[in-house]
Amino acid sequence: MPDHHSYQDPFYGWTTPKTISLCVQKLKECNSLPLQAIQKLISMSEAQILNEQASSSSSSSLEILMKFSKNHSISIENLLVIFNGFVHVLRLALKPPAAFLKSDIFKDDLRDLKFSEQIIEEFHNILFGTKRDQLYNIIQERDRPRLPFLQSFDWNLDVTLTTASLSRCIEPLLFFQFHTTDNRCLTFEVPIKKFNELRYNTALLLKEMEEVDGKQALKLLET
Repeated sequence: MPDHHSYQDPFYGWTTPKTISLCVQKLKECNSLPLQAIQKLISMSEAQILNEQASSSSSSSLEILMKFSKNHSISIENLLVIFNGFVHVLRLALKPPAAFLKSDIFKDDLRDLKFSEQIIEEFHNILFGTKRDQLYNIIQERDRPRLPFLQSFDWNLDVTLTTASLSRCIEPLLFFQFHTTDNRCLTFEVPIKKFNELRYNTALLLKEMEEVDGKQALKLLET
């Protein structure tokens, strides 16, 4: 059977992230850390992602790390490196679409990173467990590009008269003002003729989009 690396990149990329390599290194150095404590750290890394918006999550995690540090005579700095490495593994594994992450390939990638079989099994239970969809949705929402939204829209028609006798008018102008959620105010003016061209081209584009959407070939692709 061919090596999956010949046709698919590891979930962490071709270069091992420093956060993960340091995590593996500290796990070897901190051999007094029992499996039960490691399992708790991995569980905490899952909770860290699920509760990223809650400020209480970070403080409670730090309290547990300090307790582990005291009970197992391991520096808090080393525990933080291990914990951050676990969180980083989950975040990287959750970045691609869920369909791209296969169970056996994920385990092979973790073996390449030199994680123990017990740790691999813990990560596997999280990534392919009951909260799989929830974790994916949180990461995808967090990493989604965010553009400012339209907050308010104002317009005004400006008509300028050329003489006091009102005999002739300059071409009216439409003034538009947009306020966006990033506190920007955009203002521009458009002659009536250009505005009508914009309306026409917009209607034409919408009509062409409807025609393309109704093509049989696209319906076949969707199915």
